[in-house]
Amino acid sequence: MPDDKSKIKQDRKLVSSEETYEVAAFARKYGIPQSEAQTIIKRYGPSRKKLDNHMAARG
Repeated sequence: MPDDKSKIKQDRKLVSSEETYEVAAFARKYGIPQSEAQTIIKRYGPSRKKLDNHMAARG
């Protein structure tokens, strides 16, 4: 299902584990495999802020 363009501000705050391009972008950002990125997104939720905090804590 395509993203709702009328909710772009809210949508930018979330990462979808169902969208391969979003998982790939997250994986590329942190230099991790896509499978690990997908696991992290599912475990910690779709909030970019929470995911960024988790990755920062990992060092």
